[in-house]
Amino acid sequence: MDVTRRTNAEIERELGTVAYFIRKKRKDKGYTQEDLAKVSGVGLAFLKRLEGGDENLHLAKVLQVLRHLNADLFPKEYQ
Repeated sequence: MDVTRRTNAEIERELGTVAYFIRKKRKDKGYTQEDLAKVSGVGLAFLKRLEGGDENLHLAKVLQVLRHLNADLFPKEYQ
């Protein structure tokens, strides 16, 4: 199996896309950052880092947030 290596710029673009998607879904549902952090069981600081595109986040917590937005990790609209 070949491993495809991505450049830092490609990774940063993808993180930006995930951050944008989460922020958009949150706003579409009418949540504040505080609301979403509370209902999804993550801290407000974590959610701010997530929406800011921080690349050093726990995947399990990212999935918690996505679950409360009824969203998949790889939404069809971004594939």
